Amino acid sequence: MSFVRFVLAPTAVATTIALGMGVASAATCAPKGADPVDAVRGMFSAAMAGDRAKTIAAFDRDGYLFDGGERFTPESIAGEILDAEAAGTTFQWSVDGPESHVSCDLAWATWTNHGTFTKAAIADHKTWLESAVFVWADGSWKIRFLHSTPVRTPSAAKANP
Repeated sequence: MSFVRFVLAPTAVATTIALGMGVASAATCAPKGADPVDAVRGMFSAAMAGDRAKTIAAFDRDGYLFDGGERFTPESIAGEILDAEAAGTTFQWSVDGPESHVSCDLAWATWTNHGTFTKAAIADHKTWLESAVFVWADGSWKIRFLHSTPVRTPSAAKANP
């Protein structure tokens, strides 16, 4: 009898811990209608306003992005943008035609970003194809990964197929 209690008691404790861990680590799904692309819109707005903290807060703690052939952390991209703004550059970005897909606490989206960099009254218009992966954390969508690729002009596309 004591052998049975000795063997079953640790098994019951391990099962209880395993089940409890499963419940604790279960994903909390985003509410219906929560748009993951709002994280990008918020990040763009914060960056254009020079708000470093809100720019960084749009990203998940493990978030990063690829832009211009480089990998950036949220802190490093915010620094690049603020340094450029301090040097007199203004930015305008947009999220046009987003397509998003949500699966509980994970989402991915694509969109076209039509932007303008203006320095010394000279505007440089750019277009990028962008995509991102989002995670639902702390009651909002956070950017886990963002990728931006400049759209090639027709002449550049012919020269570099």
